[in-house]
Amino acid sequence: MSRQESTLPKRPILVVCLNPVLQRTLLFADWKENEVNRTGEYFLHASGKGVNVSRVLTHLGATAVHLTHAGGRQRSYFLEMCADDGIRVEWAESEAEIRTCTTLLSRRNQSSTELVEEARPVAAETEGRIRRRFLELIDKVGFMVISGTKAAGYSDELYPWMVGEAGRREVPVVLDIKDSDLENSLRHRPLLIKPNLAEFAKSFLGKELESEQAEDPKLIAEAQSRMRALAAEYGTSVVLTRGGKGLLACHQGEIISREALPLTPVNTIGCGDAFTAGCAFELARGGSFDDALDLGTKCAAANARLITPGSIQE
Repeated sequence: MSRQESTLPKRPILVVCLNPVLQRTLLFADWKENEVNRTGEYFLHASGKGVNVSRVLTHLGATAVHLTHAGGRQRSYFLEMCADDGIRVEWAESEAEIRTCTTLLSRRNQSSTELVEEARPVAAETEGRIRRRFLELIDKVGFMVISGTKAAGYSDELYPWMVGEAGRREVPVVLDIKDSDLENSLRHRPLLIKPNLAEFAKSFLGKELESEQAEDPKLIAEAQSRMRALAAEYGTSVVLTRGGKGLLACHQGEIISREALPLTPVNTIGCGDAFTAGCAFELARGGSFDDALDLGTKCAAANARLITPGSIQE
């Protein structure tokens, strides 16, 4: 995808994610369980949902500032890789090692299999450090994205507090979070919430889904009804991503359905983050909701064609 040079967001976009990752990606012609699998194609990237969003925003031409924590032996390596990708990182000491997650790609099956290490708990002092850095940054930006599950050790009120502080400053907020973090933030009336269908079903319908691509008509109807209710109560737009099945959205009371773009995937890890970045970029520069969905969909498709997670250009 080309950079969106015509109209860029006038102010920086703050991207908050409190769960940094080193993402190892191994590409196989095919791989088999219970066998020795060898490949000469392997990669390591700075990642995590916030890094992915920030990387795509940077590719689109926006000025993104990523707020996270960092600690342990891998901290310098993580920060160096972010810098190599042009990502500005503002971080607080966490005294916790940065985790490594692994993606196994199969050319034969066109599949992406993710092996996730859960994050180590951050030190007790980390939240205070993050709050102070956040207050230093929020007055300097024009838009904010909060993305991903935060590491253990933070309070339940941290993300809602951030959304409230942004609201007090009239900074629009996009939330790609779930569970109580999302539910408790709604009272501050974010501009847009963007869980996937499975996350939405768990958070607001009390249902566990095996996949975000579920197609049960009764479930979809129930989700649409709840989307309308949330939009009416909190004045927020709602987007539910569904992977290869496209998306459902609710904007100003209208339900919108979009199909995913046809493609042959290479790596689907980070597609949701690329979608979030595309939406945020378009909204931050004053674009319409329809245009935000269009750009988000294009960014997700571009990401799926590449090795690097959370990227629209190599």
